[in-house]
Amino acid sequence: MKKDITYDELLAKIPNKYVLTIVSGERARERAKERMERGGEPLPLTKYDKKDTEMKKVFKEILAGKVGYEDEE
Repeated sequence: MKKDITYDELLAKIPNKYVLTIVSGERARERAKERMERGGEPLPLTKYDKKDTEMKKVFKEILAGKVGYEDEE
């Protein structure tokens, strides 16, 4: 049985739900842009299943620590 990604796991990596939304949205747009430029799948940062949705792929990248943010304070 495959393990589902939980909201709590994502918040452990990016503790602010608003920042999590912005980071995941930006990465999803970045992946879409890469797909348009390359004419195929963007280069993977982590391992995916074929049936994973775009957002699940982004969430896996966040959990793996490949995608994140820097606090500008």
